[in-house]
Amino acid sequence: MQEVAPYGKAFRDALKMRKVQIVGTLAAVSGMVASVSADIDLNATIGPILDSITELIPSIINLIVGIVPAIIVLAVVGFIVAFFDKILGMMKL
Repeated sequence: MQEVAPYGKAFRDALKMRKVQIVGTLAAVSGMVASVSADIDLNATIGPILDSITELIPSIINLIVGIVPAIIVLAVVGFIVAFFDKILGMMKL
C-alpha cells in the first residue's frame, strides 16, 4: 500500500528554497554582527559607566548610614506616643 503525502512536489521545492533563503539570511546577519562587534571597544563604553557607579557607592552608603538612626529614633518615638495614646484611650479621659 502506498502512503499518500499531504503535499506535492511543488510544495517540497518551495520549502527547500525557503530553507536556503533562511540559511543565507542568517549567514549574512551573523557576518554583519561580527563586523559591527569588532568595531566596538568595550572598555571605552563600559569603563566610564563603571567608574561613575563606583563613585556613587560611597555617597549611597553615607546616605544610608545617615538616615538609619533618624528612622530608628522616629520609630521609637512613634511607638511611645502610640503606647501612651492607647493607655489614655482606655482610661477615657
